[in-house]
Amino acid sequence: MNGRRLLLMAPLLLATTAGAAPRHELSAGLSTMFQMGTFRSSPDFMLVEVAGLRTAAEEGPLSAVQFGGGLRVGWPQAPEKLPLEAFFRVQLGAKLGFWRPAGGFELGLTGFNQRVAIRLFPHNRLEGLEDATLGPAYGSFVMAPLRFQVGRFQASALQLHVGTGLRAPSASLRLQLGLLSLGGLL
Repeated sequence: MNGRRLLLMAPLLLATTAGAAPRHELSAGLSTMFQMGTFRSSPDFMLVEVAGLRTAAEEGPLSAVQFGGGLRVGWPQAPEKLPLEAFFRVQLGAKLGFWRPAGGFELGLTGFNQRVAIRLFPHNRLEGLEDATLGPAYGSFVMAPLRFQVGRFQASALQLHVGTGLRAPSASLRLQLGLLSLGGLL
């Protein structure tokens, strides 16, 4: 084999002998969330999140698919509510240099379904009807355009989650802004 062919084959040989890309991602983050109903909104919540994602495949089209879940805890909370949220997420991601934008869907169970009472109307019967539309399950669309990876270190800022409760879809709007998330690949 002459030197020119060896030079052309070197990148292929290096690519096939390189270790497989890590398939597990662990992260921790801080976000803020509120929900709007027909008449009332929730208080603003600060949430701390721990999440794990797994890449579906090492190579090929399924290498863009990630799935996993996590937990969120937050404040303020009502005394009768559990300030905890568990979620499952499926997302598609792209690899453009060190930029790793992603988008997908999230399903979860939440203890943050509460509304602020309206004191202007003390005998308002609509509050009870609005509270009846709240349920523990929610669905949301997740967008993470500012997601970056350098080596095994990963950072994301300004993730946007837009969703609704599943008991009465579209009776409430759930907005969550992921302020900062830091993580690593295993």
